[in-house]
Amino acid sequence: MLFFSVLSAVAIIGGGLLSAIFAHRPTRVMMWTSAYLVLAVGVVQFGLVTGWQQLHLTASPLVIAGFVLYNIGSGMVVVGRWLKGKRAGLASIYVGSGLLAVSMLVIGGLALQAQASWTLGWFLALVLVILISMPIGVVLSMRRH
Repeated sequence: MLFFSVLSAVAIIGGGLLSAIFAHRPTRVMMWTSAYLVLAVGVVQFGLVTGWQQLHLTASPLVIAGFVLYNIGSGMVVVGRWLKGKRAGLASIYVGSGLLAVSMLVIGGLALQAQASWTLGWFLALVLVILISMPIGVVLSMRRH
C-alpha cells in the first residue's frame, strides 16, 4: 500500500506544480487536469489507502488490483479529457470511468470484511461519493463535446 501512498503524494505535488507552471496562461483543460491530479488521484486515493490501513485489512492481491484499476482508470479519464472533441477522447473517458467504478466496487466490497466502525462508515462514504460523482463527470464531459 506504500506504493499507492507515494503515488498519491506525487499526484498532489505534480498537480500543484502543473498549476504553478501554467498559472501565467491557464487553460480550462490544464486547470482541470491539475485539480483532478490533486483531488482524485492524490487526496481521494490517499484517503482510500489510509482508510484501508485504519480498517486493519490486509492488502490482498484483489485490493491491490482495485487500486491499480483506480490509477489506470484515472489515467484514461485524464487522457480522454485532453482528447476532447474526438471519439477516442470520449471512449477513454467512458472506459476509464468504468474502470474507476469497478475499482470502487472491488475496494468497497472488500472493505465490508472489516468490523463495523466509524472508520468503515467514512470509508464506504468516500467510495460512495466517488461512485456518485463519476456519472456526473461523464455527463458533463458529454455536454462539452
